[in-house]
Amino acid sequence: MSIEGRIAVDVGFTDSASSDGVQAVKRLALTSTDSQTTGKVAIIAGTCGTAAVAIAVAPSTYRDADGSLVSFATVDRFAFAASAAARCAEASGSGAAISSASRVALSDARGGGTAGFNVSAYSGTASFTVVVVGT
Repeated sequence: MSIEGRIAVDVGFTDSASSDGVQAVKRLALTSTDSQTTGKVAIIAGTCGTAAVAIAVAPSTYRDADGSLVSFATVDRFAFAASAAARCAEASGSGAAISSASRVALSDARGGGTAGFNVSAYSGTASFTVVVVGT
């Protein structure tokens, strides 16, 4: 299996004000881009309610492009998106990401291990997607 990927975060805002013919502009930015050319990646999609859905990463049932099972020795980062307010947390309790309106949230996996994840909605149900990156 060979992977090639990118994780990019780009936050940018312009704050401006005018007074007495003078305009002040302030640019606020936060960016990060990382390339990933080694390791493993898996995408998990499902539906959750207020009771947590457990996601196992070792062993797992996720398959790579070759059709081989993808199990993680360590998890480095994860991205999470949910249709309604929901939380994806490492089962070890270390890292978490919160999403709503299908906005992507990103977190380093502080546990680094193979405890997996728990995904739950704050109320009702939510469709979710988790991308797990590791080795």
